[in-house]
Amino acid sequence: MILFRPLIRYADFKGRASRSEYWLFAVLQGFWYALLIGLATMAMGQDAHPAEVSKSVVVVFGLMVLSMVALIVPNYAVLVRRLHDSGKGAIWLGLMVPSILSAVMAVGTIATAIGSVGLGASREAFLGTVMAGLGAAGLLGVLGYVGQLILFVLTLLPGTKGENAFGPDPRDPGQRYGDFGGGSALDEDRLDALFAEAKRANGMSDEPYKPIFDFGPGPSQPAPVQRASTWPEAEWNRPAAANGLTPAPVFGKRRS
Repeated sequence: MILFRPLIRYADFKGRASRSEYWLFAVLQGFWYALLIGLATMAMGQDAHPAEVSKSVVVVFGLMVLSMVALIVPNYAVLVRRLHDSGKGAIWLGLMVPSILSAVMAVGTIATAIGSVGLGASREAFLGTVMAGLGAAGLLGVLGYVGQLILFVLTLLPGTKGENAFGPDPRDPGQRYGDFGGGSALDEDRLDALFAEAKRANGMSDEPYKPIFDFGPGPSQPAPVQRASTWPEAEWNRPAAANGLTPAPVFGKRRS
């Protein structure tokens, strides 16, 4: 199913991905996170003991964090394949570097400012550190926003028609999601091989089924042909002599 194809191709950075594969996976994640946020809101609105409410909220947010961590690899993998679909390499992911650096710099600035207060720094030094660090982080954040906007537009563009340098066209029904340079994909040939191996492991053969009792030729087998005898009919009715004895006359007939 195309909704779960990025999960099946979890760490597959090879090949291509269509717009529907990329955006349906994004919509699926949006519904999942919306469900978790709704559960957290319901838990906080319950008239229960505060300890139970806190426990429910912690469980929901724990699921959210685990989901984010688990989906980092497939999100980047399907993004790379989406770029491949339009003939662009993974180098375009460099547009996300300013956003990452901005977040790291903001966290580092706040941690440094708090540490300076603990060491007895003055208020002016604290404000100067915060303003300088957050200002630099803000400039990187603006650059990162522009880079993410460019990536967003690239994911909306149609892919290359036909095969390109990164693999076959994913919109072509005649193409399979095979192993493009070592990708982890399943196709019909591999499934057939797995079924054949399972049959051999269970002692099953590929010979056609044969019934235990044979009630005559089946519809695919020709009926035996009755060949005409060359002996005269009188020879069939004459009893055979045994040990040189003259056969007895036939019952009901007079001897001539």
